[in-house]
Amino acid sequence: MNALARNALNVYQSTGFDSAVEFSDQHQLVGMLFNALLDALADARRHLQDKDLVHKSEKVTRSQKILYGLRSTLDFEQGGELARSLDSLYDYCLRRLSSANAENNEAALAEVASLMSEIREAWQLMPTREMPGKQ
Repeated sequence: MNALARNALNVYQSTGFDSAVEFSDQHQLVGMLFNALLDALADARRHLQDKDLVHKSEKVTRSQKILYGLRSTLDFEQGGELARSLDSLYDYCLRRLSSANAENNEAALAEVASLMSEIREAWQLMPTREMPGKQ
């Protein structure tokens, strides 16, 4: 397992996900991170609507941890401008989440969810390379 996949695995495990992650490739791990991020954002929005600020904060924090994990998977050497753009987008989303958490701003949570949903969709459409020895 390469360093980028190991980073994604560590983040995934540290946020409480199933150990079956060990058998996923890097592309699948990043996809799982996007799914977990969107789930946490949906939960945060629901908790905010229910005025459950403690659980809202927990889900926002979880979302931020996942975003940091996604940032750690970026390969600036091979990814070039795309990796730099994603890094900037993740940074923007992290700042919006901090603001959303402090101000109980559902619009900011919705904005981050919308942006990350678009990135997840693009990620899902991206072809994966077949690993040698895998069938």
